[in-house]
Amino acid sequence: MSARRAHRGAALITALLLAALAAVMVSGMMWGEWGAIQREQAARQSEQARWLLRGALDWARLILNEAAQHGQVVALDQPWAVPLAESDLTRFLAASGHSALGQAWLEGRIEDAQSRFNLTDLALFGTPYANAVQTLQRLCTAVGVDPSLAQTLAQAIVSARAAGSLDLPIFQLQDLARLSPAVAAALPRLAPVVTVLPQATPVNLNTAGPVVLAAVLDISTQQAAQLVAARTQHHFDNVQQVRDALKSNATTLPIDPVLAGVTSNYFEAVARVRIADFEYAERALVQRTGALSQTVRMQRVAPWLADPVPRD
Repeated sequence: MSARRAHRGAALITALLLAALAAVMVSGMMWGEWGAIQREQAARQSEQARWLLRGALDWARLILNEAAQHGQVVALDQPWAVPLAESDLTRFLAASGHSALGQAWLEGRIEDAQSRFNLTDLALFGTPYANAVQTLQRLCTAVGVDPSLAQTLAQAIVSARAAGSLDLPIFQLQDLARLSPAVAAALPRLAPVVTVLPQATPVNLNTAGPVVLAAVLDISTQQAAQLVAARTQHHFDNVQQVRDALKSNATTLPIDPVLAGVTSNYFEAVARVRIADFEYAERALVQRTGALSQTVRMQRVAPWLADPVPRD
């Protein structure tokens, strides 16, 4: 009798184990199927988002082209500087025959890439350009970075720009992180005030923030704030008007025309698409030559980087 009970107990345990194994296998298959569905949905939404962002980039280029028709001076009181608030595209897409997208939102903005100091200026003449190095030193001090890093960055840019250089190219700010741990640690502080553009460019005094203005013009933060206040009344049409706005030393303020001006050729278009709970954002560098604009590079970025940020 005890042996029969033992066999029944063993059979019951075996049956339970088989049932558990079957449940695990079935759940694994269902999980795999669910994962495949999610990946397919994410891929579809990503493609849809990229399609929408290409349209947003075309919109940005049209605005920049239109602005060029009214003169070369670039300022924040012009139409290109007005951001596109998050807009519901549902009705527009439905009217265009793309209702399958469901609910979709788009927001974006155009930034003047020359509102920041261009590190390419450090290698303007094939060697470290003294005025540019001193400007970067002042910027480093202003944002709490060791100013001695300016020489390190200058040498790196010179080497990268040299013909036949074997060094890795420097196309974007993050490429500098490989120079040293100290440079990598400094980049988050420098990012709001510096950039790396394909060619040397002056800082636009109409769009730069007070920190950049103070460093480029070698003036105090109070004077930089004075300039910002003056240009809100009317943008600067030339460098002399910048001198005049400072009043006290209008005729003696030295302004390097290589490092400072009132025009811009490079802009960044940032846009974010939201489809249901899926978010996708891209940043594009646009070069404007005359009345024509072309995309230099484009990269996906974290959605939060598309949020409007206050100027320094």
